[in-house]
Amino acid sequence: MKRYLSVVVLLGVIILFSCTSAPAPASSDGTYIPDDIAGLVHAIRTRAPTEMNYLESMGTRWILRTFFWADIEPYPGEFDFLSLDAYVDTAEAAGLKVLGVLAYDNWWIHDDKNTHHYIPAEKIPYFLDYVRKTAEHFRGRVDAWAIWNEPNFHFWNGTEAEFIELSRQTAEAIREVDSEVILIGGGFIRNLTSFGVPEKFIRGLFESGAMDNVDVVAFHPYEFNPRRSSRIYNMFREIVADYGFDDKIWVTEVGYPTGGWSPTKVNEKRFPEYVVKTWVPLAAAGPQKIFWYQMFDPLNRSRRNSEHYFGLTRSVRDYTSKGAEAFRLCAMYLSDTICYPMDPQQFGLPKSVRLFWFSGAENSTLILWKDGIGSRQVNLQLPGTDHLMHDIVTGDSSSITAETTIKAGRNPVFITWQTDTSNDEVPVINAR
Repeated sequence: MKRYLSVVVLLGVIILFSCTSAPAPASSDGTYIPDDIAGLVHAIRTRAPTEMNYLESMGTRWILRTFFWADIEPYPGEFDFLSLDAYVDTAEAAGLKVLGVLAYDNWWIHDDKNTHHYIPAEKIPYFLDYVRKTAEHFRGRVDAWAIWNEPNFHFWNGTEAEFIELSRQTAEAIREVDSEVILIGGGFIRNLTSFGVPEKFIRGLFESGAMDNVDVVAFHPYEFNPRRSSRIYNMFREIVADYGFDDKIWVTEVGYPTGGWSPTKVNEKRFPEYVVKTWVPLAAAGPQKIFWYQMFDPLNRSRRNSEHYFGLTRSVRDYTSKGAEAFRLCAMYLSDTICYPMDPQQFGLPKSVRLFWFSGAENSTLILWKDGIGSRQVNLQLPGTDHLMHDIVTGDSSSITAETTIKAGRNPVFITWQTDTSNDEVPVINAR
């Protein structure tokens, strides 16, 4: 953190508005963006060099995979880790950290031999045996474990109290075999019948003691658009702040489908815009990790199934970007920086203009757009050198001058420059 002390000093610098003094950025403390904030769900499909090189170019540091109980223990007492060993070894060789989700139920614990996304109380010891053996087998190789997934959705069909007890016992079981691994609880999604979060369920998990052995709480801010995603995340953060977890949140899933039946689907042409507009405010709000759901569309897609359209790229055979370049820009340039969201009204701009400055030791980034209809011209005076404007669709960049005028409209403007450590200046923003 020492290298950021000079950046913090910038907070005392005056930002000029025309010829009139204006206050410093509204977020006076700034928010540190971890260098390993970027994650992807359902990556490493093939383990082929082409895919691994592509993942490296994306700037991701984490990958998420479910370690299905039914796959690991297909029959009672018969454990098979072979395919998951290969997956974890591939990730390790590529320098990627692994978040494993421990879930769900198993066909052989139910009388009708079907899965129900539910574990009866008397069957929990079988689940805990799978948990212990899996955590012990991958100790030192899997970097974090998440307990279940979206228990307030159809992935858990028992009561809230039953899940809370399962979560408590699972956390204790993992700690019996691995005291160092990062342990994640929650995994909540927003209420699907109304705008909001499952507050009673969340508080019950904390107040029961089920989170006593857990390091992080997870949330999935899926929404109809980026503004709602940011708002629902902040609602969740306010609740967990009561338990000291406001700075211990991982967004382990977020995304939008570009097809199918889901009401959250977005036109593919606007998908890169949605990626940036979701990523940037979420990062500024302070989660430790952001996992985008997901890396690829499957090869065989159904027109109606939105699960087949969440990919940043079309498939593992066709790496055509749908939103991958937008994700890459965020992962590459926003990681390991301090974020200062700026109040547009300080610069004579309307509230609908969104301004985010990410200040790093080597590079800085300014991202801005305008919500709603129309656009606004904005004058910029940028410090540093090598000023570039990046296309969030193609990833292409073009040089711009330090003093430039840009149009802030619906599509985010993504500008980077090399930090001049000998001249601690902030970007100067003037309304035109």
